[in-house]
Amino acid sequence: MLNDASFFITQEKFADAAAIGMAVVEVIPNNYENVDDSSGDLGGNFEEAVELLCSIVKNDTVNAAIKRQIYDWSKEQVNDQVYFDYGCDDIQVIFETCCQEHDDVNEVLADLDRQINVAADAYSKSQAVQLKIRFMQSKDLNVQETIDQYIDIDAVRRIRFEQLKNAGQYDEALDVANKGIEIAMIQGHDGTVDGWEKSKLVIYLIQEDVKNILSQAAFLFRSAGYSSSKDEYYNILKKYTPAEKWDDTIESLIAPIEQAHFDNTVATIMKDHQLWPRLFAFCKKGGISSIVEYEKSLKPYYEKEILQLYLDHTEEQALIAEYRSYHEVARFLRRMRKFSGGNELVEQLLAKYRMLYKRRKIMMAELKGV
Repeated sequence: MLNDASFFITQEKFADAAAIGMAVVEVIPNNYENVDDSSGDLGGNFEEAVELLCSIVKNDTVNAAIKRQIYDWSKEQVNDQVYFDYGCDDIQVIFETCCQEHDDVNEVLADLDRQINVAADAYSKSQAVQLKIRFMQSKDLNVQETIDQYIDIDAVRRIRFEQLKNAGQYDEALDVANKGIEIAMIQGHDGTVDGWEKSKLVIYLIQEDVKNILSQAAFLFRSAGYSSSKDEYYNILKKYTPAEKWDDTIESLIAPIEQAHFDNTVATIMKDHQLWPRLFAFCKKGGISSIVEYEKSLKPYYEKEILQLYLDHTEEQALIAEYRSYHEVARFLRRMRKFSGGNELVEQLLAKYRMLYKRRKIMMAELKGV
């Protein structure tokens, strides 16, 4: 059908092409559960139909009646929850394209207000409000009243924050961010709180407000969990912390996490500052994979201890009768050979395993490569 529609466009039979496109868009989400889509073709077909309809709407040679038909159809379809239930969110792309290409701005604004008013949930309302704002901005209309009206929607609050930031109104931008934090905390949206805290750091960096940069970056570092963004906050702290306060700052960053759980960023900080006893103890908390990761740094100071940990791990894995464990045994035996006294120990273990586990053919095959 879509091939036919594409052909019709080349023949300028736009009404026929549009009819096919709209039919495909409607049929996919409404029949999704009745079709085997293990290949993922339905999603691709839906996107192709969306692109086809958008191309018709944006085509200057298509008459207004056809564009009107697609516009009226899309503003009804965009309210159907079935599209969002089956990941067909691009129905919004068609409606937004129709809005942009429609000649009557007032009619579009009225329809966008209708979308906002009939929104089924907070997410749908947020999407509809953002669409109205984008449309108004594209037409050089004053969006301030709309932003103020819906400022309690987080996405709209972010638009206002960017306006203020770009205008250099930093105190006002921080007020918007703090209110966003307050609302998100009441709603229990931790991710949103974190996003606003990051936005505050952006303002402090622009202002070069060192005091607040340091406190905010340290706060975000501690609250980042396992996120890779922790490295970013560490680098900011390293850049702005006075040299005479750096050791105290490092201690304040790593000590709380050191007692709680293993963390790669903290381990790297320990390595960079040559805190070898603490790094070794920290890596043991992280398990054998952490010891392997930092082996090169720790080996000059804890060679015997690491070899013993590898031996213990190898012996544990040898007791497990499955391929993954056999591979692990062989991997650590090879690693142990690189240690002082490792060759002799490995040969002893090989002799032992070949005697105890000689009936494990797969294990014996793995050991041949040691």
